[in-house]
Amino acid sequence: MRYKNDGTEITLGDSVLVEGNVHGIVVCNVDTWQCLEGYESWLTREELVGGGKLSSGVMIKTDELGFLYYAENDEDILKFEK
Repeated sequence: MRYKNDGTEITLGDSVLVEGNVHGIVVCNVDTWQCLEGYESWLTREELVGGGKLSSGVMIKTDELGFLYYAENDEDILKFEK
């Protein structure tokens, strides 16, 4: 996946802003089937509740909203520059 605002690739560990102004960290990249240490159990090839399987996208951990999964590029994901 890529950031919509600048086209750069979203990578593990990126600090991001989502859903307006919520800070988060990219913990899983389903496109490359990689995740940060400690989040391996989030990658599963099993059918998810409600149907479907993980096949693309990223998982972002936030304090305010918990875990957010984006299956495709989304303009709400912005790289957070300190």
